[in-house]
Amino acid sequence: MKNVILTIIIILLFPITLFAQAAGNLRGTIIDSENGEAVFGATIVVRSEKKFAKTDFDGKYDLSLPAGSYEVEYQMYGYAPQKRTINIVAGKTQSMNVTFGSQTLETVEVKDRAINNTEASMLALQRKSASVSDGISQEAIKKSPDSSAGDVVRRVTGITLIGGKYVFVRGLGERYSNTLLNDSIIPSTEPDKRVVPLDIFPAGLIKNIRVIKTFVPEDIGEFSGGLVKIETQEYPDQFQMSLSLGVARNMNTTGKEFKTFNGGDFFGRPNPDMQMPKLISGMPNEVPYEPGNRFGGLPTTLTNITPVFFNGQWTPKTEPGPYDKNFSFSVGNSFKTTESGQRLGVLLGVTRSEEYRFREEKSRRYIPANPVNTQVKDATYLNKLQEQDAAIYNTETNLGANVNLAYEFTKGQSIHLKNLYTINSDTNVRQSSGVNYIDNFQFLADTNTFTSRSLMNTTLGGDHALQFGSMARPHKLDWNLSFSEATRDEPNLTQQVWRRADPPSSVTQPYLRLGNNPDGSRFFSVSKDQVKQINVKYEIPFEQWNGLKSALKVGGLAMDRYKDFRFREFGVKYNSAIGNTAADYWPAPGELTYNASEFLVTRDNPSGKKTFSERQIEPNAYDAMQKLQASFAQVDLPLMPKLRFIGGVRFEDSYQKVKTFRLRDSSSITNLSYGCGDINSEDVRVALVNNNICRQDNNGVGEIRTKDKLPSLNFVYEVHKDMNLRLGYTQTITRPDLRELSPFGFTPYFGADRIFGNPNLNRTYIHNYDVRWEYYLTQLDYIGVGAFFKQMSDPIEMIGRPVAGSISAQFTYTNAQQGQIRGIEFDYRKEFWDRFRFETNFFFIKSRVDVLSWNTYAAGKAGLLDSNNLAFAYDPTNLSRALQGQSDFVYNLKFDWFITSKKNQTIGVYYNFFGNRIYAVGANGTPDAIERGVGLTDIVYSYKHDDRLDLKVAAKNIMDTRFRVFQRSELTGQDELFLSYRLGVTFSVGATYKFN
Repeated sequence: MKNVILTIIIILLFPITLFAQAAGNLRGTIIDSENGEAVFGATIVVRSEKKFAKTDFDGKYDLSLPAGSYEVEYQMYGYAPQKRTINIVAGKTQSMNVTFGSQTLETVEVKDRAINNTEASMLALQRKSASVSDGISQEAIKKSPDSSAGDVVRRVTGITLIGGKYVFVRGLGERYSNTLLNDSIIPSTEPDKRVVPLDIFPAGLIKNIRVIKTFVPEDIGEFSGGLVKIETQEYPDQFQMSLSLGVARNMNTTGKEFKTFNGGDFFGRPNPDMQMPKLISGMPNEVPYEPGNRFGGLPTTLTNITPVFFNGQWTPKTEPGPYDKNFSFSVGNSFKTTESGQRLGVLLGVTRSEEYRFREEKSRRYIPANPVNTQVKDATYLNKLQEQDAAIYNTETNLGANVNLAYEFTKGQSIHLKNLYTINSDTNVRQSSGVNYIDNFQFLADTNTFTSRSLMNTTLGGDHALQFGSMARPHKLDWNLSFSEATRDEPNLTQQVWRRADPPSSVTQPYLRLGNNPDGSRFFSVSKDQVKQINVKYEIPFEQWNGLKSALKVGGLAMDRYKDFRFREFGVKYNSAIGNTAADYWPAPGELTYNASEFLVTRDNPSGKKTFSERQIEPNAYDAMQKLQASFAQVDLPLMPKLRFIGGVRFEDSYQKVKTFRLRDSSSITNLSYGCGDINSEDVRVALVNNNICRQDNNGVGEIRTKDKLPSLNFVYEVHKDMNLRLGYTQTITRPDLRELSPFGFTPYFGADRIFGNPNLNRTYIHNYDVRWEYYLTQLDYIGVGAFFKQMSDPIEMIGRPVAGSISAQFTYTNAQQGQIRGIEFDYRKEFWDRFRFETNFFFIKSRVDVLSWNTYAAGKAGLLDSNNLAFAYDPTNLSRALQGQSDFVYNLKFDWFITSKKNQTIGVYYNFFGNRIYAVGANGTPDAIERGVGLTDIVYSYKHDDRLDLKVAAKNIMDTRFRVFQRSELTGQDELFLSYRLGVTFSVGATYKFN
């Protein structure tokens, strides 16, 4: 195997010259002006040399010719022939791109395998697209200061990014979007979300990102906001090799005190000593690792020696904050194996980055008070529930690698294999101080967390042209088989908590160990999400009644998805009074307090000074699956020369099931595999619960079976050759995430909010209306204005639950009654005086969701509902509100100044602004937490020395923007702090060198 890999590398590094140096190459691409698609099977003839070539699926051709001047003919049935005069230089490649059709488009320069990796070609693709779409190309990505797909995509019209990784399209939350990688559905690395976090995709491996905003039947129907399509880089037409290096300094972190621990290796995987000891993991799930008694269980002697097998590091190490570093390398080539057109393409790429960040975070939580009545909201004021000031140190490592192969074994018959593997890890140290106002004590809390997220995707696909008749347009068959696996491993999360009275008896009163959960606790969690998929599309061309080119496309998809989650928690019980030893007081480290000797069983202390035990009180595991079968029929039909209809219907049959349980009950007869069935009446469900036929949590089983017909009607009217008017009506759906069907809750650190799933959720049905006007001024200049409206039934929303006696708020998911969203989008790109380029996009959005009816809410508050009624467990502050995470106004500005006439030196200013949005929904009478709108400013200087060397210097977040979240006290009119932090200014420099 090593010899095979070495051979491939040698071939890539030292490309074989198949033809004499006296020859040159003619290459190019042929596209159809009517639909912007590549023309397959066109003939390129050089009569004087008696040579010819044919275009492949991408419309590309390659012809070797001796040095000299030639007349080249371009021919294809149904198109007028064209001729070009070409000068061939020995050892050089001449590019000639041609447009077939009645209209003449501006030439699109093609620099890679497909025609959509430059800004111009991406805009041309958007222009001819069947649906409303936006995107960003590889060319634009390279110019920006962005390091991940998350940073990149926030610059697309109508996009907001939450937490640097979760995409909100047109104001709709992450559950209303979906992500495809190389046209394959991919799983999520997050156990609590369905969305794929985009920060796991290094920008260096991305070819382009497109955001599809209106549904067409050939795409999956499970989205409403947008479908994010990520394409990784493909093999080049000729030998290419490039190396990129970069370094960055964050002004909050680099050179200053920084804390971390040895959680992961160079690749971002957990170190072996972070994993759960085999003494525990080797036991059956049915055996909780806790000491028993005379009636059974594990011996105390066994459980209490276990701490010696765990990683003993409780205290992080302190060092100067390092510089950020990034590295990227890619090599690829295309080999023409025969003169008749067989070709092999290969691309290898790898990228790795390290990012170090420190931030000070202030957070507050409140309980409402009202001297009049809870229904009189203007009289509500806020009392503190808890407050925390935290110092957070985070080390992020991102590794990505792709290996892509493609083979064209004859013209029109090609297969490809695309492989992507990426690991994103966080080593996080959180040290906080605060006050618990329920139990009236001050606390210090330390949490060390290492999280490794990995995604592996393999896609085998093929593109085939089937010729029926020598003069007819070929049928097209596209297929792919894919396997993806996402894993999230969070081993050995450790927590320590100390406390003292509030107010303290004196300023010198020491902090004493909390002495119960979560002090001294260890958490281990792992989730795996697998997706297997087969997708087939078959296109049949035909001519409309006036002879205009049309196409019918049919196909189907089958997907199996399996997801499981396991969580185990281990704690410490004190067997004597706390405070007897110095190890019980702060700042005694955990290495001393929880030393293995503290658990030893002796004659004088038969239970040890402390007892080690597992906690399995609540559900800590779920198994989930989804099976999806889909079929579609879609027609692309010009109703008249300038009016195009794209539409059809998609049928999706989906089955989802989630089973939540305690690991100790894995084989118990109480661990049922079925719920209470499909019960639409809440009164019937309550009666079954009251009669002990099923449990309140539906026996821990969430189950949904839906069959949906999703129509799509899209019209594109070409006002003239540079202007489109689009109209669309579509129906889409959003299913609950598998995690959202699991009645499981977890808090990641002391005092954090807890979010539980709901096994009784239904899917959301959405009606989408779109209109858009597009004006393509030039190949790069563009104006677009659009409006949209969405009506949602049963939208899935987060809602508060009643909670008392705890500083952690609780939330769950429910189907709201209805929701609607409407908005306007604007996009403008223009170059001025050949020295300046200005781009902007913005959108205005208004949304409303009706969470509960007034009658249901009032009945619950009055005690008129049965305690097992689901509505009884809901306590939303607002019955109607905007969608969580949705900003009313978002815009991007980009200004480029080309310093030289050759445009090889550029200064770019990037600005991204999002308006106020709901950060956390209000519960138990507390108002919604509102994140204040802020803007982020980046400046980039780029210098292209020659065709080989590129330099880039960037300053990110130059204003050091403070992010603030507030809750409003209505009685006092004051905005009370909920969360506040800064990310710091980052300066970076990078260089890319191309060896080809």
